[in-house]
Amino acid sequence: MRTAIIIPARLASTRLANKLLLDETGEALICHTVLAAARIRDASGGLFPEVTVAADSPAIIGAVERFSASRGLGVGTTLTDPGHRSGSDRIAEAAAALPAGIDSILNLQGDEPEIEPEAVLGLAETFASARPDIATLVYPADPEERANPDLVKAVIGRDGRALYFSRADIPHRRSASPGLPSYGHIGIYLYRRESLERFVALPPGELEQAEKLEQLRALENGMTIVARVLPHRPPKGIDTPEDYAAFVRRTRAART
Repeated sequence: MRTAIIIPARLASTRLANKLLLDETGEALICHTVLAAARIRDASGGLFPEVTVAADSPAIIGAVERFSASRGLGVGTTLTDPGHRSGSDRIAEAAAALPAGIDSILNLQGDEPEIEPEAVLGLAETFASARPDIATLVYPADPEERANPDLVKAVIGRDGRALYFSRADIPHRRSASPGLPSYGHIGIYLYRRESLERFVALPPGELEQAEKLEQLRALENGMTIVARVLPHRPPKGIDTPEDYAAFVRRTRAART
């Protein structure tokens, strides 16, 4: 299996304006994610031979190209249609230009600068053994997280297949259920190349539109999603000003 890492990057964001170009650390946020992706590539033993940023903005493309050149990272860029409705559509456009030897695509969000290589390499192991349409990451969620509608929850079957995703606390417990786990979802996806093409060709589903969760389109249409269960929650993506401020503090502390 040879997998390309594609980072969808959109300039507009609702909760944190132009977040991918924020640079209080000395580098734009997207550049930190690019560096994380390059580390995954370099640790993969050839499993992830390519990293590309698929962006809707020349400003993001320019920031990535300057950063990649300065570090000798060899990261590619693709300026995509700004009208794409989702990151999946954006990565599909970039994936169309990849060589035939690439048979799967990792969708790594541009606001995940602290993603751990071990988590992604573990996801690749799950994907290779199960051969689903899509693989993703989950982790055990605590009661406070389960009650938070901003955190997407997942129900996972005994065979590792995802049964449903929701912003609600699922599964609902009508009585005490000792040992019944609840999982938080991490929005990182590994697709078979043909599955990505099929997915973006499908119309938005009713469950997807109700929950505002794109992955439900796959389940509504009979596609298989398997989950790799992490032992703990990985570093959080950057969604809010508070998230970014905390990331800046961690980055500065790591340099001292």
